[in-house]
Amino acid sequence: MNLSLKKDFFNGALLKWYEQNHRDFPWRGVLDPYAILISEILLQKTRAENVVTVFNKFIVKYPDVDKLSTASFADIKNEIKILGLYTQRTTKIQNLAKILSEKYNGKIPDNKKELLELPGVGIYIANAVLCFAFNCDVPLLDTNIGRIIERVFSVKVTGEERKKIRVWNLIAEFLPEGKSREYNYSLIDFGAKVCTARNPKHNLCPLIEICDYYSKIRNK
Repeated sequence: MNLSLKKDFFNGALLKWYEQNHRDFPWRGVLDPYAILISEILLQKTRAENVVTVFNKFIVKYPDVDKLSTASFADIKNEIKILGLYTQRTTKIQNLAKILSEKYNGKIPDNKKELLELPGVGIYIANAVLCFAFNCDVPLLDTNIGRIIERVFSVKVTGEERKKIRVWNLIAEFLPEGKSREYNYSLIDFGAKVCTARNPKHNLCPLIEICDYYSKIRNK
């Protein structure tokens, strides 16, 4: 199977799998850029299931940038401390609220350049906001998504490679136009439920017939 057909199979199988196996989280049911930005900060290095209660309470208490920008460090920390990394996260959230309030009148930028200038926002969070809040066709790439790409296509995209523009351009080539929101969520969920770091669930995988990794271990 040539690469183009393999990509088409990959995308189609993932989207079909996602329809029946997607996970439901409160931040996925909104298009509010502020809520999505906050969720991405809370999700860093944290299991999504552990973020749900904290996110729900946080958004009720601080529903917008104006409310958040008046919150004290102690108050923010108290809301998120159960997630760990609370000093780092609180500092990031407080600095973010200050900049958004002073420079952007409480609005979340809708372009990558300005998003990347915000404190604590890297390319993953910037693209997540653009994709999930503004419906832009942009790729996501983290360790879990990279693991799927590496296993199926035998191309290195994690570690130091993830910092290279050519890798992000490569991942962007996979995006199904107009379906990036569902596609990126499908990768996130597939990495969490099937293509796990340890003991991937081959019996549940719709990609085994095109997966280089599965082919190698099967033929050992």
